[in-house]
Amino acid sequence: MIFKYTALVAYIGVTVSLGIATFLSPSVYGSLWFFFLWGLFAVVLIAAMALSKMWRNGGAFLLHMSFVAMLGGGLCTWLTRENGRMKIAPGREVTTFVSEEGVSHKLPMPIALERFEIVYYPGGEVPRDYVSSLLMDGWKRDTVSMNRIVDVDGYRLCQASYGSDGSTVLSVNHDPYGIPLSYAGYVFFAIGGCWLLVVRRGRFRSLLRTLVMLPLFVVPALSADASSHTPSFSKIAGVPKATADSLRHRQVVYGGRIVTFNTLARDVVTKLYGNPRFRGLTPEQTVLSFRLFPDVWKDQPVIRIKDRVLRKSIGVEGEYASFSDLFDSVGNYRVSALYFNLGERQHRAIEELDEKAGIILTLLSGDLIVEAPETSLSDNRVSLELLYNSLPLGTLIFILLFSSFILSAAGLIVKRYGEGIHKVSVGILCLAWLVSMANFILQWILSERFPVANTYETLQFVVLVIEMLSLLVARRGAVLFSLAVLGSGALALVAHLMEMNPVVTPLMPVLHSPWLSLHVSLVMTSYALLGFTFMIALAAVITGDTEGKYYRLSLAMLYPGTWLLGLGIFSGAVWANVSWGQYWSWDPKETWALITLLVYALPLHRGFLRSPRAYHVYMLFAILSIAMTYFGVNYMNSLHAYSN
Repeated sequence: MIFKYTALVAYIGVTVSLGIATFLSPSVYGSLWFFFLWGLFAVVLIAAMALSKMWRNGGAFLLHMSFVAMLGGGLCTWLTRENGRMKIAPGREVTTFVSEEGVSHKLPMPIALERFEIVYYPGGEVPRDYVSSLLMDGWKRDTVSMNRIVDVDGYRLCQASYGSDGSTVLSVNHDPYGIPLSYAGYVFFAIGGCWLLVVRRGRFRSLLRTLVMLPLFVVPALSADASSHTPSFSKIAGVPKATADSLRHRQVVYGGRIVTFNTLARDVVTKLYGNPRFRGLTPEQTVLSFRLFPDVWKDQPVIRIKDRVLRKSIGVEGEYASFSDLFDSVGNYRVSALYFNLGERQHRAIEELDEKAGIILTLLSGDLIVEAPETSLSDNRVSLELLYNSLPLGTLIFILLFSSFILSAAGLIVKRYGEGIHKVSVGILCLAWLVSMANFILQWILSERFPVANTYETLQFVVLVIEMLSLLVARRGAVLFSLAVLGSGALALVAHLMEMNPVVTPLMPVLHSPWLSLHVSLVMTSYALLGFTFMIALAAVITGDTEGKYYRLSLAMLYPGTWLLGLGIFSGAVWANVSWGQYWSWDPKETWALITLLVYALPLHRGFLRSPRAYHVYMLFAILSIAMTYFGVNYMNSLHAYSN
């Protein structure tokens, strides 16, 4: 009993310490107390495996051995790794690299730079890749680029930066023991978790046998459309609609890829104004008119400012400001000074305003609209893109989901017609799922990549998964179904609001990796499953059925959700190792993902939370770790800032 509480204290101590450490100096991760804490955790873990004779259960043994291997890998990395950077000028040869502490280390062979090249997207000046052509030991040639490392006798070279003189900056990492041990841990985790899920007499299989998932049929559902109120203004000089419409299919370079002018115009106007239409004008009319009649348009209230304090500081009445409002009477840019004069709460709003001002300046300079050098898109591809832009799929998704929720909630209140209302609600959810799937597939086709590269896309993916889970549990309980649909509707609404603030910049080169799709899809699927346990817990607490079907259903979601989260974290570690040479950097996003894994892994141990009611209460609070991982760390200094 004493050992059990010691193990629990060590587990909770590690989890809490990780959370606190993310708010402290990065130096804590290399401190002795942090090393001692993980050492204690490893000792307790190994002792628990020995005392429980865990080797009799192959899946559980491999799963726990994976953490022993990863902790051992981390220890080897901490004790034996050599890492640093080296700068190589064209035609020059280097034989050493410098560590973060300023210590010079010898390379196994001399390395020279033959050529450094920035590979741009077609027709533009947005980098797609950074490529260093190297000559090693005077005869061996190889190439380092983003997501492609070069191994030189165990010294791994990664593209880190470059100089204006054509030189390249490479990161060097020599970790002969830590990486193999950590990778072995990742493999053990994958095999052990899969073993636990498929073993015939395992707990997960027994849970599935008690749950009956009935197929659902599609019911004709209601359709909805959304309209926004557009204030009326007097006429303004601009490009005629017929002229603007004739250019909407033209191909331009935008965000590092070839798209129609319609796509660029919609994103730009939505980014500035919060709506693709300004004063009833089409996006193409607005962008072209601003470009051709700047003296008139610079005084139009086209820039939306949501922060009230910032609007007051600029002297703007209402939510919208003109480009002229951002400059004083002598032409000085006022936004920069506001960054220092206002509090930290306004910094993000000021940065957004500065970004919008930069977009307008780029438009006025003629650099925003760059015609594609050649016709790259087929007529069918152009037509598909124009069709996608004309369909308010994101708006329709959350309207359908909230409609489904309202009906399902009404069915709970009006018992007499509850079953019929519930069927209609399920039918609307089926339609919402079809729209979400169509939206996802269209995004995949048009972006030519798996669409999970930013917060908006990942939210849409989570909504898609939760919609599917909601359909699967539609017959398990009306309360759970209502809460699940409400949760997916709320996420769809957040995604829609983010769609109103599109990312006008292209993907970073590091995101052009096959590991991106694997890493993000695993993590987002796990978040959907684990988030569903929150909805189940809420339904269990509301109905009072904490020991029956809700308890079994929640555990059935918890097992694969936790395993997929671990796979997502460790596939991300491999991606990081391939991209910049180290598999773990204690980045806030990484750390909080690990905390989330530990939080959700705890209830899987039978000795903890024996009461089903205590289990559900725990799951209600566990969701906070996901919220912090997904949203909270975005306000911290993180390598994952590109995911915003």
